[in-house]
Amino acid sequence: MKEIFKITISLTMVCVVAALILGAVYAKTEHVRKENEEKIQQQTIRDLLGFSGKGDNKAPENLRVYAVYRYVLSDSKGGILLGYLMPLKDKGFVLAEIDLEGKPGKTYLVEGDAVKLAERPARDAAVQAVLPKDVRAVYAQTLFIANLGDQRLGYVIPGVTQGFKTFIKMMVSLDPNFTVTGIAITESEEDPGLGAEIEQNYFRNQFRGKTVESLKDLKVVKEPLPDDYFMALDPMVAAKKGLSPEKISGIKEKHIKDDIYALTGATISSKAVTNGVKDTVRKFVYRLGILNDAIKKENMQVAF
Repeated sequence: MKEIFKITISLTMVCVVAALILGAVYAKTEHVRKENEEKIQQQTIRDLLGFSGKGDNKAPENLRVYAVYRYVLSDSKGGILLGYLMPLKDKGFVLAEIDLEGKPGKTYLVEGDAVKLAERPARDAAVQAVLPKDVRAVYAQTLFIANLGDQRLGYVIPGVTQGFKTFIKMMVSLDPNFTVTGIAITESEEDPGLGAEIEQNYFRNQFRGKTVESLKDLKVVKEPLPDDYFMALDPMVAAKKGLSPEKISGIKEKHIKDDIYALTGATISSKAVTNGVKDTVRKFVYRLGILNDAIKKENMQVAF
C-alpha cells in the first residue's frame, strides 16, 4: 500500500513539474508567436500600400498607419450599438458610439497608447472599463487608415470568406476613392496547385484598379486568362519578358473592365475570393461613410 502511495505521489509531482515546464514554454513561445504575427501583419500592410521595403521602395518617414477598432456594444435590455475606438490627435483614444441607423451617441475617452491598445486583452479591458456596467463590448474588426503627412493615402481592411475547404482570410487595400490597389491572402487551406493559386500574383492582381462601382457587377468567368494579361499581372514574368512599365500599363488598361478569370480547376476558390473582396469593400465604404459623418458632427479630434 505504501509503495502504491509513493508511486502515486511521484507521478503526481512529475505531472505538476511537466505542466509547469510546458506552461512556461507556452508563455514564452506565445509571446514570440504574437510578435511574429504582428510583424507579418505590418509588412503586409506596407506591401499593400506600395512600400515593400526593398531597394528604393521603402516607406517614407511621414507614412502614418492608424488602427481603428470596431466593437459591437450590447446592453442588458437588448440594445445594440457599434463602438469605434480611434486615436486622438494629441494623445489617448476615443470610443464613439454609433447606432445601427448611423446616429452618433456617447463618446468615452480611453487611456493608453497605441502599442498597449494593439494587444487585444489590454484593449478589451480598457474599452470595458469606460462603459456602463450593463454594456458588454465584443471586438469585431480592425481597420487601417493610412496617411502621408496630412494627405490620405488609402485604407487596408481585413476580410474573410468561405473557401472550398475552410475560411479564406484576406486584406484588401483601397485608394482614397475606394479603388482596389491590392489584395493579400493571409490565411488559406485551399488545395495545393488548385485553389491555393489564389495567392499567386496573376490571380490577386486582377482585382487591382477595380473601382467600388465596378465591383458591384464583377463576376468570375471560366475563360483562359489572356497571355498578355498574365504577363502584365506578374512582375517577375513581365521582367523576364522584357515588358516596359508603359507596355505593362497599357495591357492592364486594356483589361481593366474584364471580369475575374477563374483559376483552372478552382472556380469555387476564385468565386470565394471575388465575393470576399466585393463584400469587404462594400461594408467598409458604407461603415466609413457613417463613421466620417459622426466624426464631423461631433467634432471629434481624431488623429487621421
